[in-house]
Amino acid sequence: MTTHTLPAQRIAALRTAMKAHNIDVYIIPTSDPHNNEYVADRWKGREWLSGFTGSAGTLIVAHDKAALWTDSRYFLQAEKELVGSGIELMRMGVAGVPSENDWIKEVLGYTIDEGGKLSFQQGSVTPHIGFDFMSVSYMQHVEYAYELTDFMVDIDLLNEIWEDRPALPSHPIYIQPEEWVGETLESKITRLRSFIELHHAHNYITNDASEIAWLLNLRGEDIAYNPVFLAYLIVGRNDLHFFITEDHLTPSVKDYLKRANVTYHAYDGVMDFIQQSAQQEDSFLYAFTINAAFSELFINEGCGNWIPEDGVSPITTWRAHKNEAEIAGFRLAMRHDGVALTRFRRELDDKIADGSINQETEWSIAERLEEIRAEHPEYRGLSFATIAGYAGNGAIVHYEATAEDHAQLANRSFLLLDSGAHYVSGTTDITRTIPLGTLTDEEKKAYTLVLKGMIQLSMAHFPVGTTGLALDFAARQAMWREGYDFGHGTGHGVGSHLCVHEGPHQIRKDRRAATEVPFRVGMTVSNEPGIYVANKFGVRLENVLVAEPAQKTTFGEFLKFETLTLCPFDVSPIIVEMLDTSEREWLNAYHTMVRTELLPLLSDEKDKEWLIKATTRL
Repeated sequence: MTTHTLPAQRIAALRTAMKAHNIDVYIIPTSDPHNNEYVADRWKGREWLSGFTGSAGTLIVAHDKAALWTDSRYFLQAEKELVGSGIELMRMGVAGVPSENDWIKEVLGYTIDEGGKLSFQQGSVTPHIGFDFMSVSYMQHVEYAYELTDFMVDIDLLNEIWEDRPALPSHPIYIQPEEWVGETLESKITRLRSFIELHHAHNYITNDASEIAWLLNLRGEDIAYNPVFLAYLIVGRNDLHFFITEDHLTPSVKDYLKRANVTYHAYDGVMDFIQQSAQQEDSFLYAFTINAAFSELFINEGCGNWIPEDGVSPITTWRAHKNEAEIAGFRLAMRHDGVALTRFRRELDDKIADGSINQETEWSIAERLEEIRAEHPEYRGLSFATIAGYAGNGAIVHYEATAEDHAQLANRSFLLLDSGAHYVSGTTDITRTIPLGTLTDEEKKAYTLVLKGMIQLSMAHFPVGTTGLALDFAARQAMWREGYDFGHGTGHGVGSHLCVHEGPHQIRKDRRAATEVPFRVGMTVSNEPGIYVANKFGVRLENVLVAEPAQKTTFGEFLKFETLTLCPFDVSPIIVEMLDTSEREWLNAYHTMVRTELLPLLSDEKDKEWLIKATTRL
């Protein structure tokens, strides 16, 4: 039996179900009803069908072919995992690669009549394009429905063929300490009710798990790496309805909700509640992240309205602006993480020095780092799957070693280590590229260029309202001069003991809604440029930053970034003459800060010695 026997069998079963329901094309996205970046096992249908384990991608199956779309982070990984599956890899953003809609139209044999209307060469039979509306956002639905709306069918075929499909998760939820949220549930709800009244509606509905967690000051464990829980929330002008399986609710949480006048209902009762409210002529506001099943219901009942202007949830915008308590929580979490990383790096450097690094693997290194972090009493889990990519694997942007599939380390090249953790007070995300021995000139040059880009963005001063699109240039200009670039974004928002990838803002070079969001005081963002040379090595360096006031002049208000992450950079790969004076000064100042913050927290003399050496002035 080959690696892809199961995917081939499962796709065959899906095609049988498609024929039974007259479905010509079936779409399986990487999503769930709650906009989670990582999805619970129940909604890992794309992975179950295709064998592709990346966190982003869409599988589309027709009767005689299948294709999977994913972005540049996963090109190399998808190439490996789709071999022999019969699924064609569609590299998003590459010239000549069709969009999902264009591929569907081509498969179905489309024509455009004289009036500009789309039709298909299917004889007298209208084609049907199926997907589960509950698991697709409103905006995804709009993208599919553009040109194809007359052919869409809401159907969940996975339930028919996935016999051992996992059940809904229902882990107990817990209250996030007020010390680290800085604003009560009641205060947040008051803000949202003012927004509802401003837009002349009766209710605001959200299916977004991270929004609900932030708004209610609750956290959960339903989703790997994201401290959220599966629920729906309807906030009315005078009431608040929470739809969740009761197994989530501990006595203390029930009491907390009761004191805040929150009424909880069965998780699957939300659609009936909306229909009953519609009969009373109640109206709903919703963001573009609402799932397609809800948006269709609102359209059919005539009771819902998309938030005017940009459709962005006010909760997402408020959450992005961290208050003083949340920023203090970040600083504490970074100290916890910095202590763990210091111990880890000291141990790793000892292995490099004595030659025992050759006995380690990508997997053992990732496991050891998690063990050290987990020793802290406030540790609450990883914030994403650790990326430990050695040599050529480091060029796979979101590579993930497993217990069964990993590389042996050796005393040469780089180990790219991208990791993060949740602590009660905050969330961390850090990348360091670690030299394990002999480096090539190209590796040293790439490392120095990436470091220059990271420093330049860290030093940026900019007017209030500057966008991520404008800021991105700072991180890329040095490498662009040398003919290098990278395909992923430079920065993403980071949650406060919430999702490590948080909107609505991003720093990246391509224009999209997230890169047009203006930066304001209190917005956290990662800073992670990289250079990747396929099959050779990858370099990425990452800190988490927070925007803070810089100065106010007659020309306006200006911001700058404070670096929150506390961990030294390896200086041995740096080509020092490539750094200008300001970059060297920044690096020395950063290392001084790291030493000042972490040294008093270390108890092991070996760790102290390592930190002092690692933060010596360049």
